Amino acid sequence: MDQDVNFCARMINHGQSEIWLAGNGHELTPRRTLATNEVINVTRRHCTPDVFAAFNAIYHGAIGQIAVLALPSLAEIAAEFRLQM
Repeated sequence: MDQDVNFCARMINHGQSEIWLAGNGHELTPRRTLATNEVINVTRRHCTPDVFAAFNAIYHGAIGQIAVLALPSLAEIAAEFRLQM
């Protein structure tokens, strides 16, 4: 996967979130709505503890705030969330 591609997640409310892939200021995939705990579980599995802690702090900072991940394992995360470019 291109190194300029990022995983983005935004909490809609405390139970639902939107996820998508973005790069160079553009959305590369359609947004998907899914359970907030699913976003947490998948990202926790694919991130180191320090990267996950930073992502989680932004993700839970405020409703509507976009948290971004740029990782070498981004292709695995995208596949698990069924985000296809």
